[in-house]
Amino acid sequence: MAFDWEPRFPAEYKAEELPSVWFFLALYLIVESAALWIVLSSGPKAGPIPWDRIIRGALAVPFFLWLALSGFVCVFLYDAPNRIAARDNTARWCLITDWQRRSRAGLGVLDSVILTPEPDLAERMLKLEGQPPDNPGRVMCLASVEGSDAVQRERMLIETMLAPLAPQLALVAKDHSFEVVIQCDRTEASLDFQAVWEHARLPGTPRVRWIGNDQDPGFAEDWFKDDGRPTYYRYGIAIRLEHRLLLAWHLNDGNVDDKPGVSEAAVALLFGLPALMETRPQPKVQAWLLRQIVAGADGAGKALTLLLDSEQVQRTRIRHFWFSRLKGLAQHATLGAVRESGLKVKEHALETAIGPQAPVARWVLQALAARMAHFGQGAQLVALPHERGVVLNVVAKEPDRVGVPWKKEYEYNPILGPEFIFCGAVWMADILAFWTGSWGPDDTFVTCAMAAFAVAYFLLRHRERTVSVTVSVARAVADFMMEIVEEFRRGIFIR
Repeated sequence: MAFDWEPRFPAEYKAEELPSVWFFLALYLIVESAALWIVLSSGPKAGPIPWDRIIRGALAVPFFLWLALSGFVCVFLYDAPNRIAARDNTARWCLITDWQRRSRAGLGVLDSVILTPEPDLAERMLKLEGQPPDNPGRVMCLASVEGSDAVQRERMLIETMLAPLAPQLALVAKDHSFEVVIQCDRTEASLDFQAVWEHARLPGTPRVRWIGNDQDPGFAEDWFKDDGRPTYYRYGIAIRLEHRLLLAWHLNDGNVDDKPGVSEAAVALLFGLPALMETRPQPKVQAWLLRQIVAGADGAGKALTLLLDSEQVQRTRIRHFWFSRLKGLAQHATLGAVRESGLKVKEHALETAIGPQAPVARWVLQALAARMAHFGQGAQLVALPHERGVVLNVVAKEPDRVGVPWKKEYEYNPILGPEFIFCGAVWMADILAFWTGSWGPDDTFVTCAMAAFAVAYFLLRHRERTVSVTVSVARAVADFMMEIVEEFRRGIFIR
């Protein structure tokens, strides 16, 4: 399922305030005035003043009636709306937090090897060392990779890329949670890789998958979560992949009859997969390849806006823009979108530095950007062609932390609410108003009714906990009964 870059989150519910003190004062005056009028109008016209009746009817009863009405008002104007708002706002907060966390998902680059016709390509393109290479239109080869034929050169290339990674590969290959992905033109390259692996005396026999250069791995959608990947078992134990080594290259076959049209390049990237990144302490990474966004060529501007609005990193952290193999509308729309976005970035075209590029540029560009992010050159924006148009992603040393604001009112859920004030006040007012001098059946009925109402409202207020406790108790009782039945069966069998 594709990631939704335009989620629609519900609006935040506003927390209600308690009614003003003046409201409760006015309510008390109304109740007290009505009680005084009733008591005085129904009292004896002559004789001694019935102080007991006046105190109960004009002071005590109206006070508890006012307390009951105040509790009733608080339930429906403050407590109930705020509990609903707290529940819905908490759910909204969880939705936004989860979306931000998924939008900032990424692949951790643990190590990399980049082979390009120009040495120190990333440093020179950013003018950190030497002069920027300038070879537009020139088809270049990897002079450091020698061999008598194409197969020999390919083996030499694999050896060259594995050599710097050998110490780390020797460690990660031992736990059998390691996979190799090769992307090149020849399917036989996976056999050549196995031969080089054995010749280097690296441990084990890694699982190798080959994909053609015409396939886009779509790492942003498929590699962040390995749900679609096969589960590997060793001694009956399921193994989650923790490392993935990607090897991608393009070598011209050297046939004199065919003039090559693109430059040679190669890259090796050792990725830390989610199963590894979730461990503590988290392993050190060079950089993160953050989630990509794919759009049509004419939708590059909107796609860039959505990517930046997701706040994978702060806009001010993005300092460089890398692109390669973009043509026509995709190139013009993407460059225009970057320039109109307000980003203060320097543009780097791979074709200008090392000539026309093969599909391996999709990984070379990511590796170059990761290297520069690792070197403290800020976050890097990368644009590449896609079958649908263009694909954009950010490469950063670290993505921004998820920080959706949490408010105190989201926690509103008191154990006892104003309904208990209502129930207690109604019970007191009834007892005082209809007291006959001794406890009777009516008093028992009112007491039981108010207690039942209070308990029912309490369970309704905490219905999630009530359901959870009920299910837990039911399971415990069921387990206990099953144990009794099992013991009974065993006793019969023994007899």
